Amino acid sequence: MTTPNRHSSRTIAFSISILKTLGLLCLGAVASLIFPPFVNAFFGYLTLIVFLCLLFDKDYNKKQLFARAYAFGFGFFAIGFSWINNALLIDEEKFITFIPLVICAIGFFFGLFWAIPAIFITLGRNIYTKTILFCCLFTLMEWIRSFIFTGFPWNLLGTALSFNYQLIQPAAYIGTYGLSLLLLIFCCGISLILLGLKHKTFYSGSIFFILIPIIAIILSQQNLTASAETTATKPLTIRLVQPSIPQTFKWHPALLYKNFRQYIDLTRSKSLDDIDLVVWGETATPYDLDHDTEHLEELVTAVPPHGFLATGILRLGMERGKRVLYNSLYILNHAGEIKDYYDKAHLVPFGEYLPFRDYLPDFMTPVANVVGELGKGEKQKPIRVSGLPSMSGAICYESIFPKETINPESKTKILLIVANDGWYGISAGPYQHLSAAQMRAVEEGITVLRSANTGISAVINDKGKILSSIPLNEIAITDTILPQQLSHPTLYGKAGDSVPLRLLILLLVLALVTNKNTTHTKK
Repeated sequence: MTTPNRHSSRTIAFSISILKTLGLLCLGAVASLIFPPFVNAFFGYLTLIVFLCLLFDKDYNKKQLFARAYAFGFGFFAIGFSWINNALLIDEEKFITFIPLVICAIGFFFGLFWAIPAIFITLGRNIYTKTILFCCLFTLMEWIRSFIFTGFPWNLLGTALSFNYQLIQPAAYIGTYGLSLLLLIFCCGISLILLGLKHKTFYSGSIFFILIPIIAIILSQQNLTASAETTATKPLTIRLVQPSIPQTFKWHPALLYKNFRQYIDLTRSKSLDDIDLVVWGETATPYDLDHDTEHLEELVTAVPPHGFLATGILRLGMERGKRVLYNSLYILNHAGEIKDYYDKAHLVPFGEYLPFRDYLPDFMTPVANVVGELGKGEKQKPIRVSGLPSMSGAICYESIFPKETINPESKTKILLIVANDGWYGISAGPYQHLSAAQMRAVEEGITVLRSANTGISAVINDKGKILSSIPLNEIAITDTILPQQLSHPTLYGKAGDSVPLRLLILLLVLALVTNKNTTHTKK
């Protein structure tokens, strides 16, 4: 029979456990502030470092490590990806009741990407091995996150440094995954110093944890002076057009033509004589330009007389003998000729297609009824138009995937991104989406032109520096003269993910060596 004192002790222990879990959830939520638009947030990095201190402070067992890291990861991703819920409010708030479910689903699944690496800390016999193992396995999990269940590499840890283009230059050599590794190693170095102060000792290895990322960033600055791979024959002038049409209005039948005219009128609000390329956003043109000559004649008035127009459009095509729609990008000249096109190759699950549609339960019927089935285009298809530099296309979501948009065997000079961030309203989503475009620019050494329906539109040079931009939800155009150097070769652009993966293998071997030579943690 349980005594009152024992029952009281269990109650107290359970309450303490709940408070610890809530505390870790809060730590994770605050740590997500390291990402745009907050960036460089002191409290974000502070809470991340506090969590790392809690993780390495004691010899926890696997269950304890998993529980602590899982609670932190739950808060980290549930808040970091909270902008996703804005999309559920677009369609007359039909799906507002799904918001708590979505938040929990995000936390439950993505929390594993912090929790699983934490389990392997138990393999380390000293604090340095534990730290290296955690950093390597966390980075490996980020890489797995890029392709598991079609992938979602949003907010890779390294993108937190995108607020300063000089800090993200290592991505030209080791990719964003490698940059994530450097940032985590640096934070672990700070946590080791704090743990040393707590235990009245000094972990000399913490200096290396701090210095190595700093040295890597310093050495990577040579990428800023890298020689051009290709040079434009003449400076190109680009016009980005951002009408900031609310998502609730974008596909309203009574407003389709008005939205179309807004793109045209905004484009023509300044002279087009010196413009080489006008770029509109995703699905900016709501009409079938292959057959609708009336609206095509209107559209060509927005094409520069000696240049081209790039517009997002839903293209009607054939797939396996059936007529299907493609989320596409057209390049047209002043005569109304479609010179080339690109079809989106990496579709958004639950947005552009519904996985396992035929096996969904009845309560998901409202969702199934509003999700279409778009066709899938050719991956890494180049866009080649006489009079323009060679380009690669990326439509919205595709730009978050490293190594998916540029063919290393046939590298192009420009990455053309058309997007529509209207789904996410005034939230962190559009800012984080822009930071992904910056990372692609640095990784590939390529100029990025990003035009978004509601922002943020931007021209980004081949070093990841934003040359011009249009703020979120602002109705505007921006004209930018591109630099002569449009692209340059990078190690990551040529070798891809093999570079950061080899780096991880090297560090894991180092962890094994230090683990073998040291049987306990020296303090």
